[in-house]
Amino acid sequence: MARMKLFATIVGWFAPPALPDSPHAGEVLTRHAEELMRLRGVMSVGLGRTEDGRAAILLGLENPLAVPESLPDSVEGIPVVHTEVGVPEAQND
Repeated sequence: MARMKLFATIVGWFAPPALPDSPHAGEVLTRHAEELMRLRGVMSVGLGRTEDGRAAILLGLENPLAVPESLPDSVEGIPVVHTEVGVPEAQND
């Protein structure tokens, strides 16, 4: 039991902030994550917030200057926010 509590504490340190005010956003992301990842230029999907604090779906884009017109502005009423993440590169040790 103590190990589970310790594990939960450690996970809490590294987990993204929860969005308790909008469990609907998490459900929407779960339903549409695979579809969103298939869009050209999308490198990641996740939950976050808009500039005014509303729950949002985050799309990490390879190049935001080449955003295809097919990217949605919202999904099931949840706003979609685009951020630049670039292209992942392998690191040499």
